[in-house]
Amino acid sequence: MAGRALSDETHPKADAAELLKSLRLSEARLRGVLDSISDGFYAVDRAWRITEFNPAAEAYFRLKRQQVVGRSLWDMIENGSDEFKALLRAAMDGAPMAVLETPSLLRPGRHVELRIAPTEEGICVALTDITDRLQTRARLERAVAERTAALSASEDRLRTILETTHLFAGLIDTDGTVLDANASSLAAIEMRKDEIVGRKFWDTPWFRETPGAPELVQEAVDRVAQGETFAQHITINLPTGVRSFDFTMRPVKDEGGFVVAIVPEANETTARIKAEDELRQAQKLEAVGQLTGGVAHDFNNLLMVISGGLNMLDRAPDEAKRAMLMSRMREAVDRGANLTKQLLAFSRRHELNPESINLPTYFAGLNDLLNRSLGINVRVSIDVPSDVAPVFADPHALQLALLNLAVNARDAMNDSGVVTIRARNGTAQDAGAAYVSLSVSDTGIGMTPEVRAHIFEPFFTTKDTGKGSGLGLAQVHGFAEQSGGHVEVDSIVGAGTTFTLVLPRGELATGDQPEEEAPPNDPVLPGVAGDALLVEDDDNVAALTEEMLSHLGWRVTRVASAEAALNAIQRFAFDLVFSDVMMPGGKSGIELARVLKAQTNAPPIVLASGYSESVRVEAEDEGVPLLSKPFDINALAAILDAARLRRYQIVTR
Repeated sequence: MAGRALSDETHPKADAAELLKSLRLSEARLRGVLDSISDGFYAVDRAWRITEFNPAAEAYFRLKRQQVVGRSLWDMIENGSDEFKALLRAAMDGAPMAVLETPSLLRPGRHVELRIAPTEEGICVALTDITDRLQTRARLERAVAERTAALSASEDRLRTILETTHLFAGLIDTDGTVLDANASSLAAIEMRKDEIVGRKFWDTPWFRETPGAPELVQEAVDRVAQGETFAQHITINLPTGVRSFDFTMRPVKDEGGFVVAIVPEANETTARIKAEDELRQAQKLEAVGQLTGGVAHDFNNLLMVISGGLNMLDRAPDEAKRAMLMSRMREAVDRGANLTKQLLAFSRRHELNPESINLPTYFAGLNDLLNRSLGINVRVSIDVPSDVAPVFADPHALQLALLNLAVNARDAMNDSGVVTIRARNGTAQDAGAAYVSLSVSDTGIGMTPEVRAHIFEPFFTTKDTGKGSGLGLAQVHGFAEQSGGHVEVDSIVGAGTTFTLVLPRGELATGDQPEEEAPPNDPVLPGVAGDALLVEDDDNVAALTEEMLSHLGWRVTRVASAEAALNAIQRFAFDLVFSDVMMPGGKSGIELARVLKAQTNAPPIVLASGYSESVRVEAEDEGVPLLSKPFDINALAAILDAARLRRYQIVTR
């Protein structure tokens, strides 16, 4: 029992010792933490006496712990700010922790951050020197401000450029929604920006009125949104008129390479295309001018054959002489018709329409044209092997280019010498196997390097005034480039010059079409064919055509206009209408055909024209075959039979 009593007496003492030891250990740990932190720290009890003061606080206040512990806080901070003192009192009353950034009173030029918090015994204050942090923040803020200002200035400059440029430019989202558009593009559609922003790009007046354009643009947006670049020449119907553009769309990518927007841009080419068309036409007209002398000479010869033959028919002693005269006149008429076709081909406005050209056949028809253009003192030598490959080019533009080169060669020889034209296949050695070369050589004066450097510039010429505009070689160069080829020049001063057109090969023909047999001189007469209405304003042509129709068995009624023809058809029944295309009164033969096609039981119509090539497509669109002037009685009989038997509406001009 005595041992138990002793145990009861010693246990409380041991527990107290352990507790004291633990408290001392905890205090030591806390002291270690406070002594090691870089922030100044001090604590105050509810009587405002300082109870804790760590080494960092000693360094900041330049006071030792022993000097301040037990002293009133107000003595140490009597010069503190009113805001700081107010926060101290609020914390003593239990307010949550407050933070105050303030200039240091003890360290001029430095700033501190004060964190004031309540404790069970009173309050505690931690302070941190934030001078470096504030300086860094200030530098960052200045840098951000400067960068923002620079970006703003750059944006202003870009906006100014965007709004003043003649280009159509804007910004769209990857789904095609319009985000922005500049003044030039908005002016073209006569709309404000707020009327366009938010709409789908392809569903705007830029594209909506052009068939196929919305679908094209929508597909292009999808491709560009995947990272592609789209570029195409387009012609579109805008509220301000039909206009042409080089149109592009480019992706805008972020730093990760993802497409975040699309920039559409359009550079208008309407004026350029018009100027190029006018230039091509001027080039053609100059070439026609080169032909004028030879053409006039040839037409006078043809007229001489016809007029002389007609005078001699009555004087011919026998049928053999009369047949010879008739043969010569027919030949003259054929040559005149071919010459007219060549002139029309030269003067016609048209876009390049490339096709495969069989060169041996092509040059066989070109020989006469070249000889007429170059004159009697210039000999043309054509070297085109039968195995030369076809070329892929517009035949009319090629003809014009060759004529320009030949005329240029003639002038370089002072209208006397030999012009040699050669055609050769490309070879694998010169990487030209997919090409055919056409060269035009002369034996003239040649060119200096200085002249060669400018020969393809429009309006550059070394010829005397009135002998050339300087457009011929420009046409040759433009034609070659547009055709997917190029022009080469080899010239030696005093020895001559060779121009070589390098053009893409065309496709070989699958087989020659059999030539149609020439119709007999005298057609088989059908007997009484029916009643024909002849619509022709020229009395001489009408008289001859009426004679042909009568000879073929038709009873002919003649009027001079389309309106008169419609009135006659209302009053009388006709089996056929035979009409010219170009007539007075405002209504053409094509228009007359359209009116008759819309009527029930209307007679078939045949129209004739001396300008058939330019309207043949229009006639075909109407389902109307075309008879070209001049025509003979055999051609007339064939097409009238087709009209009567098949009930075709046939237009002749």
